[in-house]
Amino acid sequence: MSFIHPTAIIEDGAILGDDVKIGAYCRVTKDVKLGNGVELISHVVVDGDTDIGDKTKIYPFSAVGTPPQDLTYKAGDKVKLVIGKNNTIRENTLINPGTLKDKGLTLIGDNNLFMGSTHVAHDAVIGNHVIMVNQSMVAGHVVVEDHVIIGGSTPIHQFVKLGEYAMIGGGGAVAQDIPPYTLAEGNRATIKSLNLVGLRRNFKKEDIEALKHAYKAVFRGEGNMKDIANEILKTEQNEKVKKFCDFIINTKRGIPYERNK
Repeated sequence: MSFIHPTAIIEDGAILGDDVKIGAYCRVTKDVKLGNGVELISHVVVDGDTDIGDKTKIYPFSAVGTPPQDLTYKAGDKVKLVIGKNNTIRENTLINPGTLKDKGLTLIGDNNLFMGSTHVAHDAVIGNHVIMVNQSMVAGHVVVEDHVIIGGSTPIHQFVKLGEYAMIGGGGAVAQDIPPYTLAEGNRATIKSLNLVGLRRNFKKEDIEALKHAYKAVFRGEGNMKDIANEILKTEQNEKVKKFCDFIINTKRGIPYERNK
């Protein structure tokens, strides 16, 4: 059964699914849609044109769907935030909708963990099974693919793309694209190796060996890394290596790496 605390404010027009729980001093505005089993612990604001998927849980003092922190935004702009299913959004987290200079949409997938005091800015796209550790920040227009881990106190520069299963060390700053399956550390963050811990947990041995070979060729070989990636693709059959090489070839912000280190 649903539960709404008497101190919570639910504006007319808000759509609440089954078994929703809304704790003390929460505020849900008129254009919000909460899926089945959504839980707002207490002192949570859900604002704007915001959809939250089933069984997502939001902890105290988080603000979700409030206007984007962008000077181009004007009150009344038709912008949206969509959050998928089974997400955990911990204390003091801020997630903003999109802006009209992009698609007007911030999109978050399923089964993500946003630890305390994290921030997802306007027009970002977050995949599935992503972990953002405490005080990490994703700027506007960033794309984070599935199974990425962003370490604590790490800012991600606007328009950066983080490939699937990438791991970003804590306390860094990421200003360029991070290829899938890699580990980046430092301030500014550079590629250090493959994310072998994550790969061993999830991938077959033959995939890991193929990625090791491709990684060594691209980041430890001689010549332009995009040219090397193109050469690998001419004969490569492994799908994960293909994704790794495609990411490098199509990067728009460049790849932060140090050759032969």
